[in-house]
Order: sequence, then structure tokens, then C-alpha cells
Amino acid sequence: MNSVPENLSQESGAFDIKDFIALAKNHWLVILTFVLMGSLFSFYLAIKAKPVYQASTSLMIERPSRMGSLDQIFGMMGMNWEFYPNQIHVLKSMPVAKRVVQRIGVDKFIPKNVELKWYEKLLPGSVQENYSDKSQDELFELAIKNVQSTMAVSQSKGSGVFYIAFDDYDPYLATLKANALAESYIEEVIEVDINAKQRTGENISKQLPELKKKVQESEQKLKQYQRKHQMFMPEGGDDLAVQELTQLSSRIGELKRKKLNLESVYRRIKNIGGDTKQLARIPILLEKPEVLRLKNELTDVQAEVSSLALVYGPKHPKMKKAVELRRLTQLEYDAVLRVAADLVVADYESISQEIEHEESGVRSIKGEISSNNEQAFEYNSLKRDYNYNKQIYDAFLKQSKETDAVKTSAVQTINARVINKATVPSSPYKPNKKLMIVIGVIVGLLLGLAVSFLMEHFDNTFKSSREVESKINLPVIGMLPDIDEKDSGTSPAMQFVENTKSAFSESIRTLRTGVLLSLPDIDNKSILVTSTVPSEGKTTVAMNLAHSLSHLGETILVEADLRRPMVKKNMGMTKQAGLTTLLSGEASFADCVTVDKNSGKLHTLASGMIPPNPLELLSSEKFDVLLGKLKIKYKFVVVDCAPVMAVSDALVLSQKVDGVLFVLKNDSTPSQLVESAITRLRRSSAKIIGVAMNRLRTSKAKYGRYYKYEGSYYGHYGYHEDQKKNSKQA
Repeated sequence: MNSVPENLSQESGAFDIKDFIALAKNHWLVILTFVLMGSLFSFYLAIKAKPVYQASTSLMIERPSRMGSLDQIFGMMGMNWEFYPNQIHVLKSMPVAKRVVQRIGVDKFIPKNVELKWYEKLLPGSVQENYSDKSQDELFELAIKNVQSTMAVSQSKGSGVFYIAFDDYDPYLATLKANALAESYIEEVIEVDINAKQRTGENISKQLPELKKKVQESEQKLKQYQRKHQMFMPEGGDDLAVQELTQLSSRIGELKRKKLNLESVYRRIKNIGGDTKQLARIPILLEKPEVLRLKNELTDVQAEVSSLALVYGPKHPKMKKAVELRRLTQLEYDAVLRVAADLVVADYESISQEIEHEESGVRSIKGEISSNNEQAFEYNSLKRDYNYNKQIYDAFLKQSKETDAVKTSAVQTINARVINKATVPSSPYKPNKKLMIVIGVIVGLLLGLAVSFLMEHFDNTFKSSREVESKINLPVIGMLPDIDEKDSGTSPAMQFVENTKSAFSESIRTLRTGVLLSLPDIDNKSILVTSTVPSEGKTTVAMNLAHSLSHLGETILVEADLRRPMVKKNMGMTKQAGLTTLLSGEASFADCVTVDKNSGKLHTLASGMIPPNPLELLSSEKFDVLLGKLKIKYKFVVVDCAPVMAVSDALVLSQKVDGVLFVLKNDSTPSQLVESAITRLRRSSAKIIGVAMNRLRTSKAKYGRYYKYEGSYYGHYGYHEDQKKNSKQA
């Protein structure tokens, strides 16, 4: 099992520096191997690497101070943002490199035949090259490649200063190349510029007659168009028409706003018709002065009729006069309302007609302007054609004259000069051999850590009680440290007897307590001790556990591992009789049992002769009867059994005992195998009381802080080395 994710997920969730230290201690040999390999490899590269010298010069390149007219039109000679990047490409170009080789000489590029040193001959890939069999052209090509491959050109930010550097094993050659490149660049630029202008002049001379003819034709077309349409500066447009169009547009906007304000009232009047009661509810009509006056009079008359009706009857002359006045006033009020409504309708229709009239005028003016614009566009097109042809012709004519001047005197259009010449370097600038070795050590360390992480990740063994409990869901009731028989001078099987105050003896007592607490309700306890595979220390655990239980009462150790019995050998027993002879009736119980001389409470029943059918013997009724008698006679019965995955003996015996103690060797048995063994026991209805983790290596730091604590707590709470020595002497 891998303990890396467990620690990370179950504790702080972050990787601790202690984990790194523990990992380094656990896999120090792997890390050291990679560090040595990285150091040796970097040391090999440092020895093999030749010292490289660097010489540099600085060159100032300014933009051209004067150009021809064609350059101004078409942006030639790099008078744009691409000028300086283009100069870097020119510096690195093949023609400039050829000039450098011609200036220095091919012989300077041929390395001298230097005898390899003795340690260089031992290094792989160290072969001395012979240049005597190469032709002059091949040597020239090699020299050019040398110039281009060892060159480094950079521009100072925000300026026209360029730094030219050359690397070479020969410091003098590096200096020659740096200075030669700057001078070769200046020569190349001047020569290319002169050649370009000469070629341009020849092309211009051929094109001048045709360009002149085009200028004359375009000028003639422009004059003819002016005379035909009697135009003078049509590009100015018709300002009066534009001004009138603006005024009409403003007037139309104002009329449309008035129309919009009257539109809802107009539609309402149209829908109502001549109904004066509905017209009287339109606010805009009631705001008219005449309508407002008659409405007030009608209100006064109605009030007078109402007051007279309280005094006189309907046939009274005053009453009749008042009613007649009210009728006449109402008729006049209705007539005025209709007139006001007709005026609103007339205003709305008048505004609509006026809008149509004004829009018609706008369309007429736009048509006139459009016609003028078409003529102006055509005129401008002819004029642009004429101006363009004339400009090109003038530029070519001027360039032709400048080219004639260049033929007689070379003019440098690019101002380039050397600021600082290269000097011979006194010491190499690379390689840094110390840095190479340090990098090799660091890379080896990182690779070693990476491999250690992978080894830890793919390690599927158990290293802590937390892993056991989380993986197989069983409690760990005992953790037994590893024993070095050479240091202790005692056999592991007899540690509890001969070294009672050791850390191992303390762990056996802790295991005994765990066993007793796991079976609290049973007086005479029978415990089966087994493991997953052989060599996990189950016999050692069984023997020491039996010794510790004998201090609490009479105990018998039954060696039921009839295939590879080890109890008799470890305890130095001489009796040949044992479990097999007892079950076969060839010997009595007293002849088969060996009593411990020191305590007298531990009896051991060895396996005896190895039978041909161990499983049948352990499954027999005689063994069941014997085990029952032993449980009555002894307070504790410890049965040492064969491993679960090796044979089926443990599955049979697990059903006959009160509990099963499962021994697990730390950092050894694969988790998949342990899970299979536990599954087989559970399917056999075995009562597994817990797990005893055996052979914890307290002297070896393990990855994971829980394991560190578990593996060393006996050293904190047990006995120290001086106490153990005193106990031995006693």
C-alpha cells in the first residue's frame, strides 16, 4: 500500500517537509545512485567540452538621410518599421558571410591538427577530423557555415546600435570574424545600393516615354470634359441647393410635429361625426374662446331655469322665456362646437398637403444635387488619373537624373559605422564546468526523488496500522519490532523468555492484552495463530505469546503446522513424539508434551512426525476431542497453524477455536494477497480477533509520520539499551 495519499488526505491535506526527509531516508540508496550518475555524466560533459571564447563589436546603423522620390512613394530602402529587422537579416545573410571569409582567408578557418589528450581519447565520440582531403570549395563552404553558425546579432532596444558577437574555440579567429563582419556589411550595403540604383535607372529610362504619353492623354481627357460640361471646380458642389435642402428638411420636421399633435384629435372627430355631446368632451375644442364663452352662458341659463322652476310652474311666462333662452343658447353652442371641429379637421388636412408639397421640393433638390455629384465624381476621377500619372512621371524623371549621378560617384544611402571594434578575449566565457556539475547533481537528485516517489507509489505492502484497518477492516492489537539475532544474541522465538525487558517483550505483553480483551467472556481461551504466506513470523509470535500467557495461567502451545513445523527446532525439544503420534495412539499425552523448565506453566505439544495427510488429520474427530480436552485442562490454548494462502488447514482449524490471531509481516506481503486470505477466513466463519504486525523496522525511517510513531514508540515507553544489558547480566 502506498502511504503518500493516506498522509496527505487524512491529515493536513498538504505535503510536509518531514515526508520528504522520511522518503529520502527510506530510498537514500536510489537517490544517491542517481546523484552519482548525474554527477559523473556532467563531469564527463565538462571534461569533453572545449573552452569557447566570444568577441563582440558594436555597429551603429542609421536610417537613410536622403532618398529618391520613388523611395518616398513606395517606401523602398526600408524607410518603414521593417528597416532595422531587415538589417539583422542582411548581417546574417550568405553574401555578407562570403565577404567575411574572403576578407579573413579560408586558411584561418581550418583548425590545426592538435593531438588529443589521453583522457579525451578515452571519452566516446572524441575523433580527430582530417581536413587535408577536402577541396578548396568544400573548405570555403565550411568556412561560410562556421561564420553563420557562430554569429549572434542583437539590437539595442530603442536605438540603431547592433551588437555582433562570435563564438569560437580560437579567440583570435573570433575577433577577426567580429570586425570583418561589420566592415563586410558596410561594403555589401553600398554595393547593393549602387547596383540597385543602376538597374532602376535602366528600367526608368525604358519607361519614361510611355509614362509621358499617359500624362498627355489623361490631361487631354480632363480638358475635353471641362469644355463639354462648362464646369469650373465642380468638386465644390451646389451650396445654395444644399442650404435650401436643409431649410426644407427643417420645415418638414416642424410640420410633421404639428400633424402628429393633431392626428389623435382629427381621428376622434372623424369617428364622432356631428354628435355635439361627444364633441363637447374633446379638450382641444373646449379651449377655443368662443366655445368657452357659450359654454359659460349655457351654464348660467341652465342655472336660472333651475332657480325659476322652484318658484314658478312650466306655463309661467318667465319660465317659458327662460326655457326658450336655454334652447337657443344650446343651439348656438352646438353650432360653434361643430365649427371648431371643422377648423381642426381643416388644419390637419392643410398640414398634410403642405408636407407633401415640401417633400416634393426636397426630392427635386436631391435629384439636382445628385446629378451635379455624378458629374463631379467623373471629373474628380479624371483629375486623379491625371495627377497620378504626372506624379509618377515626375518621380521617374527625377530618379533617372539621380541614377545618372550615382553612376559617376557612389553615395552611401545607409549611414553605418563601427562604434567599438572587437578585442581578443582573455578568458573563455563558456562552458562553466562547475555550474555543469552542480546542475548534474541537481538533476540527479530530482530524478532520484522522482524514482523514489514512483517506488513508494507502486509499493502495495502494509506499513502502518491505519492502512491495515482501512484496507481489511480489522483492528491491529499488536505491533512487534524487528529483532536482529546477532545484536540481541537470542533467538526471536525465545525473546520473551530470555530478554524479558526488551522492546519486543513489551510488545508481546501488549499483544497479550489485546488478545484477552478480544475474548472477555471466555474463561479458557483457544487462539489460532496464522498468516497469509510463510516467513511472516507466525510461529515466533505464537511461541512468545504462549510464554506471555503462561504467566497468567497454565498454557499449552499446539504445533498444528504439520507441513513445515518450526516449534520443536526453535525451542530445542528432543522428544520425537508429538501431535501426530498422540492422535494415532502411538504415544500417551505425557510422552508427547514438553513442560517449560523455567515457569512450569507452559506446555508444548510439538507436531511429531510429519504425516502424509495433514488436513485429514486436523479435520478428524480425534483432533476435535483432543482440542476440547485441552480447553478444559488449560486456561489458554495457542495453536500454531499453516498459512492461509498456502493450504486449507487454517480454514478448518479456524472453526474449532475461539479466535484467530492474524500475523502480518510489515512492509512485505502484498495487500491483494492479505485481502484474499482475510476473505477466505471470513467465508469460513472464522472469528478474527485482530492483526499482529510483525517485524517493524524501528531503525529504518519510513514514509509517513504515523508509521514512524508506531515503529518507535516501544523505544519511548519500553526499556533502554542499558536496562536491557543489566537485565541480561542479572
